[in-house]
Amino acid sequence: MSQRTFDLTHVMWTHPTLGIIPPDSFIPLAERCNLIVPMTQALMVQVRKQFAPMVHLLPKDFHFAFNISASQFKDFNLVEDCRTFIQAFSDNPVKLVLELTDRELLVTDGATERLVAELHKLGVLIAIDDFGTGNSSLKYLQSFNVDVLKIDKSFVSNIGIDSHSVHIIDNIIDLASWLHLQTVAEGVENEVQAAYLKARNVTYLQGYLYGKPIPMDEFARQFYASV
Repeated sequence: MSQRTFDLTHVMWTHPTLGIIPPDSFIPLAERCNLIVPMTQALMVQVRKQFAPMVHLLPKDFHFAFNISASQFKDFNLVEDCRTFIQAFSDNPVKLVLELTDRELLVTDGATERLVAELHKLGVLIAIDDFGTGNSSLKYLQSFNVDVLKIDKSFVSNIGIDSHSVHIIDNIIDLASWLHLQTVAEGVENEVQAAYLKARNVTYLQGYLYGKPIPMDEFARQFYASV
């Protein structure tokens, strides 16, 4: 749990008059308008330019995580985008994680398998976001090599409240263990939840208990102050 992660799975849009707009309000529109790929590419460039100059200050195996839609797993430009990102941190290699979102179902085929294989050659980790909800499918685990399962916050938030959610969490953890996958628990907000998940050896905990979403430049300032 000591490794630090810069998680970009919850990108916020700061509107000049409406304030912070959550991703659920604009990401689906970006996907429908075929803007999600250039948006993700632009985000990867911004993060690379922000953090590459401080590469020697980053802890070993620092994680950067980006949400990727199903349609992007058909686009081989993704491989080059990841290659460029990773090469920027070659003096102190980082872990790059691509989190497959559940908003649209990924129909796996030969192209998907080849793309994932190329990403793995680069050392990219593939995660299934919000596992157990939406279009998240056990078929993904059979169709291509996945590295990480992210336990959805709707289950985590019910730890100590609803036994059904706890049983689901335990089964996801067991499944990940049998398949030798890492696990991430989303939406951890209190010590009761954290203690339960730590006792079951969840690889990473993520949520407001550890930090709330902040602008990238503010994250960088806080990071500089902590090293």
